[in-house]
Amino acid sequence: MTRHSITIYVYGRVQGVGFRYQAYHWAKKNKLVGYVRNMNDGSVKIVACGNDEQIKMLTHWLEQGGPPSAKIDYFQSQFCEVEEMTDFSIRHE
Repeated sequence: MTRHSITIYVYGRVQGVGFRYQAYHWAKKNKLVGYVRNMNDGSVKIVACGNDEQIKMLTHWLEQGGPPSAKIDYFQSQFCEVEEMTDFSIRHE
């Protein structure tokens, strides 16, 4: 099965509302690998690697509003080079 990586920047009320924690658990449940981290501009960055269906499910989850505590105004996504990752994590860089 072909694997893809996608980088998504999520904008809105997405920091300080448990977004990374919820995204982490959602990704683990759906068997994605990658990471989620807060950005200095107030957005959240998600890098996820999975098959077509998993990537579609992730973007659909974000389109539906993501975690209940968040308010997503919009997100930008682009496919990127597949990174070698074995798990999904929360990064605190």
